This record gives sequence, structure tokens and C-alpha cells, in this order.
Amino acid sequence: MNGYLEELDKTGNSLMIYSHGQLIFQSTSKGIRPHLEAIEAHGDGLRGTLMVDKIVGRAAALLILYSGAAEAHAQVLSRPGKQVLDMHGLPTSYVTLTDHIKLEDGSIYCPFERMVQGVTDPVEAYAAIVEKMRSLTESSS
Repeated sequence: MNGYLEELDKTGNSLMIYSHGQLIFQSTSKGIRPHLEAIEAHGDGLRGTLMVDKIVGRAAALLILYSGAAEAHAQVLSRPGKQVLDMHGLPTSYVTLTDHIKLEDGSIYCPFERMVQGVTDPVEAYAAIVEKMRSLTESSS
């Protein structure tokens, strides 16, 4: 495991983002929420960063690409996530490669993973994910 992933593991964070060697964002939130929070907080400031994520599925991979990251490291990377990152030529490392990202109970695929199955454009994925997150937030209030 590389040093970035060891640091992620040690801190209990789910996402850490570095710019020029400096930590600029960290989160313990689950799912794709940390990516959305980072995009909201830093916007174009994420271009050229190094992202270290606990779990990267296709949805997270598309958000990493949308952010303009220069490289990504994951403890767990799904094959669909790897496919998207490889397609866009993003340097990536991982500890475990898995077929799919499922919900914590393992019963069904993550709804965001299902939603972006055929999507390859990071801008399209970001818009769809933000809209889905908005509708989930509205329906729970």
C-alpha cells in the first residue's frame, strides 16, 4: 500500500485530496458525498490534484475526472471505475479490484453506480449525480 493510502487508513477518512503535496480536503463522509463536497468547496481548485479515496466505483471515478484530478489512489476500485479512469488516461493505483460497488449490506448495487452505468462523460455524470442527490435530499425532508 502506498503512503497516501496508509495515511487515509490511519486517519479514518474516506477521501483526502492533495494539491502540490499539501492536504487541501478531507472527509469521513460515506459514498460519493465527499466528492460533491470537495467540488462545491474547491471547484476548479481541484484541477491537477491527487485524490486518495477509500472506495472508487464508476460514479466516484467520473467525479474524480470531472474534478480534473491528475491521479487517483483507491483502497478498493471497481472494474467499471477502473475502466472509466483508464479510458481517460488517469494514472491510478489501488489495493483491491472488485467487480462492483454494493451497498454496505451487500444486497444491491449502489444506486449511483446503477445510474451511471452507461455514462462516460464526466460532465453528464456530475449533472445526473447532483440532480439525484438533490431529489434524495428533497424527498427525505
